[in-house]
Amino acid sequence: MLFDVTGPGGATIHEVAGADSPLLETACNLFEAIFPDEGRYLPYLRACALGQNPSHPNTYDHVWLVKQDGEWAGVRVFSYITSRSFGHGAYIGLKSNHRGRGLGNWLVGQTLAQLDEDARKFGKQGAIGYLVEVERPMDAYNEEEREYRRKRLEFHRRCGGIVLPISYTEPVMIEDIHYLDPANLQGEEPRAMHLVFIPSKLGASLPHLDLADLVHGTYVDVYRLQPDHEFIRKSLSFLKEIVYDRNNEI
Repeated sequence: MLFDVTGPGGATIHEVAGADSPLLETACNLFEAIFPDEGRYLPYLRACALGQNPSHPNTYDHVWLVKQDGEWAGVRVFSYITSRSFGHGAYIGLKSNHRGRGLGNWLVGQTLAQLDEDARKFGKQGAIGYLVEVERPMDAYNEEEREYRRKRLEFHRRCGGIVLPISYTEPVMIEDIHYLDPANLQGEEPRAMHLVFIPSKLGASLPHLDLADLVHGTYVDVYRLQPDHEFIRKSLSFLKEIVYDRNNEI
């Protein structure tokens, strides 16, 4: 993508492309500053900078840095799922002094534009949107954390996000990756999350969403779980219950 669109406050996007990119260490440092509890996922960010990583065979990955007012303001990590028509948003974060200035909403729009370009690159008409996992406020361990999660969920809703009516559990990490030792994730457990879909214009025009396809795209193509994994069975079973209930209402 040619980043010729200037965002709020003169913001610009800079792609971190390749393991030898001079921007990679800047992206890692900014990621740690914005997500201080997520440092164990730095290898994932580095892997995504390759664009097409052997450990991510079904995704085309992006790492962006955002500059505003002459300083690095935020980081964005996301992927187009090459076997589907939608993407997966892993991280979007801004430094505190750059929040509330329209950057987040602008970044979502630029993400959708990039995914559209990616979809055409892989022979699709366009991308219908992307999925993002959001912590559930109800699971927060204190009021401060609950408010943080509520605001994050509300941000995605303001950007057009739809909280999907499914049971979703976030895996700890992608299966069978080659760049992260399981010991680095010791003590981490799968988490119940909201799965939120942010549609593009194309996605918003669809008469309905194929929720099963969204579930498989996330679990099978992003996280590389087996199709019969318990997380997938649970989500699909929940969908069957929804269909059954709707049929009973008719």
